[in-house]
Amino acid sequence: MGVTAAGLLAGRHALVTGAARGIGLATARRFLEEGANVVLCDALAADVEAAAAELGAVAVPFDVADEHAVEAGVAEAERLLGGLDVLVANAGILRQGPLLDQPLAEVRETLDVNLLGVLNCFRAAGSRFRDRGAGVLLATASQAGLHGYPGLGAYCASKFGVIALVETLAKELGPYGVRVNAVAPGLIETAMHRAHMAGIAERAGRDAEDVRRRLVAGVPLGRPGEPAEVADAFVYLASGLASYVSGATIHIEGGECT
Repeated sequence: MGVTAAGLLAGRHALVTGAARGIGLATARRFLEEGANVVLCDALAADVEAAAAELGAVAVPFDVADEHAVEAGVAEAERLLGGLDVLVANAGILRQGPLLDQPLAEVRETLDVNLLGVLNCFRAAGSRFRDRGAGVLLATASQAGLHGYPGLGAYCASKFGVIALVETLAKELGPYGVRVNAVAPGLIETAMHRAHMAGIAERAGRDAEDVRRRLVAGVPLGRPGEPAEVADAFVYLASGLASYVSGATIHIEGGECT
């Protein structure tokens, strides 16, 4: 459960992508707890609509890899909320395989969603923020955006690229009063990470639970993180507490890569 500091986002209007589950859903929940008005987005329309209904929020399903759908979705979120102050570009996919052998279609799909999807969202919301002279753009990067990992070449490339987008746009949009930041989670208890561990186990011919134990053993804090712990970082970055923070990538990995 995230640590609540009441009202940090009171009156803010936020759009969170990849919000049907995992980190995106936890972020939408924490934003609502902190007083924000939130629209949830995901390509999984039925799932995100159910998640929004559970939270008492609204959903605008769209595929972040489709630039026209993103522009329309951001416009609709802005209309529903009566404004837009924060965009969290969290949507992402993970495809595993040795980089030299992985089908190029999988590599393209990973880059389309994880990298161009973030850029599409940043362009749609960022142009609005630039014109207004205020706003916050946030993205989910990864420890795989800071270090290369075998079997995750396409994913690593996409997340390295996200950090480059964040650092570049922080410089380009800073003069317009727009802040741009990222979080870089490590081992977090999500469906994506469970699938990742299962994939490692399958390729290595090992038991998935054994793979999990070995990965957790490499975390100095001795446990995986929870989605709400990543969401807390997004709350901080979206709030006035981070008013002088831009171009940063916050590591959330229990000391694993320190």
